[in-house]
Order: sequence, then structure tokens, then C-alpha cells
Amino acid sequence: MKIKLCLAALLIGCVVFVSAQSGTINNAWSGTLGDKANMAAVAFQANAGVYPDSITPAGALVSPTAFWLDALTLTRPDDATTLSLGTGARQTTSADTPVYVDVYSTYDSVNKAFSDYLGSSSTSVAWSQTVQNQDYTFSFSGITLQSDQKYWFVFSEDNVDGEVSNFRMKVNTAGADTTVGQGKGYLVGDTLQGLGQNNSNVDWGTAYTVSFTVIPEPGIAALLALGGLALFLRKRS
Repeated sequence: MKIKLCLAALLIGCVVFVSAQSGTINNAWSGTLGDKANMAAVAFQANAGVYPDSITPAGALVSPTAFWLDALTLTRPDDATTLSLGTGARQTTSADTPVYVDVYSTYDSVNKAFSDYLGSSSTSVAWSQTVQNQDYTFSFSGITLQSDQKYWFVFSEDNVDGEVSNFRMKVNTAGADTTVGQGKGYLVGDTLQGLGQNNSNVDWGTAYTVSFTVIPEPGIAALLALGGLALFLRKRS
């Protein structure tokens, strides 16, 4: 009996693991010369931009869906310009300073303040580690997001709530707020898409790739587990 119970528990764990689908959300760069910037924070929403065409594999995030944030990949511009370094507001201390990404669900655009902290990246990136026109990635673990909700990725020199720094990346500045696209139409009708290093609210869609894992619905996972367990016990009888 104990053996059967252990096997059943193992089977349920395997079914839940197998049913968790992974994928990527891509907001590509426009390729427009000059679409690059130093940014303190960028907006993110899984079902924004050219959704559902932005999701791979197709149909992996049928809105609304809860998912685990696994990684955020950005691209360094193909130029020699660095992010703003120094001791001023939202400046990064040095090119060798480890920078993390904090995740928030609320931003006060008047006071330029973030709240409802959800967690931080488990890895950091220093500017000196990046290469022109190449990607750099922040990894995450255990942060749950909803596909139809707007969040804020905030650069920080620590992996706790509060401090705000800046980093440099490719962005998309073209388009119209009322037309779906990679730039100003990334969040249609929402002109607040980023916080510039100079403390200005900007209407630019950031070029990014987000890796995610869909959180299996408990009901579906349980049904699959029960079906597999019944088949196992039938073979054993």
C-alpha cells in the first residue's frame, strides 16, 4: 500500500511537470537607426504588442493566463555609447556594477515611484560584460505574472525593493498609440511605457524576449494525474 501511495505521488508530480508548457514572448526591434536609449524602467505585458503572434509556441498564453517569469533578454545597441555612469539620480555606479531587474505591478507616474514589489532577478548583468549588438539576459525564479496585466521591469543595483538605476538597450519609438505595433502601439492607448534615465516618462516599446513557463491549472493537472494513476493501478492488478 505504501509503495502504491509513493508511486501515485511520484506520478502526480511527473504529470504536473510535463503539463507545464514553456515558451517565449518576443517584441522585436524595429531596426530603425537611433532606436536605443538609457532606461530606468520598462513596461511589460504578455498580451501586448503584436500578440498572439508574439507568443511561441502559438497558443501557449491564451489570455488571461498565469505564468512563471523565467528570463528577460534585452539587446545592447550597436554603438560605443554607454549607459550613464556616476553618482546622480538613477545612474549606475560603474561599468562593473552588477545590475538586477526588480519587478513591480504599480507605477506612480507623477512621483516617479514604483510599488507592489513582486521580486527581483536571480542573476545580474554588468555593463562591462555586454557586447555591442549582442543580447544580455536576466534570469528569474518563482515570480508569477498574469498575461493580461501590465508590469514594470526596473533596473537596480540590488535585488531587493527600492533602489532604481539604469541600463541601455534597443527600443522602438515609432508608430501610433492607437495602432498595434512594436513602438508606441505596444500598449495601445497607453502612452506610459517607460521611465527614461533622465526621469522622463517615455512612450517607447522596448525590444525584448521574455521566457516563461505556463502554470498548469490545478484541475487539469489533477485529472491527468488521476487518469495516469488509474492506468498504472489497472496494469498492476
